[in-house]
Amino acid sequence: MLDSLRKTASGIVGFAIIGILVIAFAIWGIADIFTGFSDDTVAEVGDQKVDSATFEREFRMEIDRMSQRLGQPLARDQAVRFGADRLALSRLISVISLDEAAADLGLAIGDEAVGLDIVNDPNLRGTFGRFDRELFRQLLRQNGIPEERFIEQRRKGMQRAQLSGVVEAGIPTPDVLIRTVLNFQEETRTAGYIILPPSLVTEIPEPSEEDIASLYEAGASAFTLPETRDFALMEIEPADILDSISVSDEQLQAAYAERRGEYDVPERRELIQITFPSEDDAKAALARLRDGTAISVIAGELGLDEADFKLGKVTRDELLSPVLADAAFATAAGGWSEPVRGPLGWAIFRTDAIEEGKPSTFEEVRDRLLATLKLELAREQIYDTQNAIEDARAGGEALDAIAERFGLKVRHYSGVTSKGETREGKPADIPDLPGLLGAVFDNEEGDQIPPLDTGKEGYYWVEISAVTPAARKPLDDVRADIVKLWKDQHREAALEEIAQRLADRGNAGESFDKIASELGRSVLTMPGIQRYAQNDTFSRTAVARMFAAPEGSFTWGPVGVGDSIILMQVRSVRTPEAAKGSDSYEKARKDIADSIAADMLQSFVVGYQHQSGVKINQTLLQRLTAADGGR
Repeated sequence: MLDSLRKTASGIVGFAIIGILVIAFAIWGIADIFTGFSDDTVAEVGDQKVDSATFEREFRMEIDRMSQRLGQPLARDQAVRFGADRLALSRLISVISLDEAAADLGLAIGDEAVGLDIVNDPNLRGTFGRFDRELFRQLLRQNGIPEERFIEQRRKGMQRAQLSGVVEAGIPTPDVLIRTVLNFQEETRTAGYIILPPSLVTEIPEPSEEDIASLYEAGASAFTLPETRDFALMEIEPADILDSISVSDEQLQAAYAERRGEYDVPERRELIQITFPSEDDAKAALARLRDGTAISVIAGELGLDEADFKLGKVTRDELLSPVLADAAFATAAGGWSEPVRGPLGWAIFRTDAIEEGKPSTFEEVRDRLLATLKLELAREQIYDTQNAIEDARAGGEALDAIAERFGLKVRHYSGVTSKGETREGKPADIPDLPGLLGAVFDNEEGDQIPPLDTGKEGYYWVEISAVTPAARKPLDDVRADIVKLWKDQHREAALEEIAQRLADRGNAGESFDKIASELGRSVLTMPGIQRYAQNDTFSRTAVARMFAAPEGSFTWGPVGVGDSIILMQVRSVRTPEAAKGSDSYEKARKDIADSIAADMLQSFVVGYQHQSGVKINQTLLQRLTAADGGR
């Protein structure tokens, strides 16, 4: 079954999408349609569209996920070869398929529900555990998402969760299926066993010259030294040029005058905010509150608790919009504001307490401001420095001379393989820079490689100084290794023949004790081993063979560590007796229910795609996934 799907609609990155991974061929198997697209549409399902900006964000996130799993950064063309573009687009098409289905069914989420979902999102809480308006804005800016679009996408995410809940609801989980899964997962076996070491094979003949030559050719890759490269590396980052940056007192004073709001302690107010769908509703409630109606009464009529209206102590920037902030912070302590229209409806505010702000002074913030300005100027100047270095390289100046002129360092590396190792397979101790090995092995000696991004607002340069091609070791140099390999292979095969003969004798009726005594061994016992267990003695292969054998029968397999073989007899099989309501029964029931629900939602999504039609703009897609990102 497919993995259980996430049902949450929270999280700012990716517009709060539900994490549905549709198998790639379910999308790509549908005929592509090349007409009827706008210039910015990557894919369509019904009236729902995936634009290029949305695809680019999802594609980049998929590249990041793949890079983390592989432990090294992936270039765009590498990510495409791994299928990152198909995974990203499959997810997005699944999302808009649910959006189209929700629209067809007339599902809707009100402004109040959307607002509460955003305000209660743990990803948007600040230091004091409350909704942080400035953090909200910052995350929107970082992800290039307008506020109105985020709110609309959050609404769609909640609609998708509502729809998926309907599709998954009420699915029965048969008891027979639960018990079948429990039996498979929790069955245990007791086995008697002995270890058959390689020393049981006493005679291995010497290989002939023909055998040696044949194994040498067959195992060419094992006897080949990989290609290595020598290269020089120079880096520059803002921190490298901070000492060359000077800031005058006049500049500091001007910057403080411009930015002092960043250092002032802002006014905070303890606020109550109540939001209504219309202005008339807000005015009617305001009149009742001013006449003495308790807030709890209004809350009950809206299906909420009074605590849901309490924002706690907040600054202007922590409110959802400037319009709301102006209304809330113009209200006297203990008073109610007039209704004001915000992004999620009509709001009224009551100010319960005011904590006055505290202005900063220049002397208090001077050192912090100086460090900030120097870093900003270094970030600006580093681009000019990079251009100057490129001009010097274009003029034929050597990297070492450039480094000396600009106060930088050049590091030299030799004998590095494409895996970042030496030819002996040891780490080459090179820095972890994005695309470094790709640049080294995708270019040749003498190539003018453009500067690359360090990932930390800086640049680095690579010059390849030597290429040592891959080369097979001479036969005479590896003859001893080949002879050992040949003997090891024949010893392994001979030991397996011994194990099979002994297992056949056991299955023919001979006792295990008699077989073991002939080998000078005693039968050991492994009690209660589970299907997926493994250790130094019982390898995964050996355990799998044990669980494939009937009770009382013999089988064999490799040990977990080493070259020995383990000969086993299945002595008893124990199946679980989990009662309904027990922890193990309930866990199995939940896992199966989640998997069935995932399958149901998967089937719904794919079926809806076939019904509504999926269109993919291959021309735009190819441009967006090109190595330069289509820029």
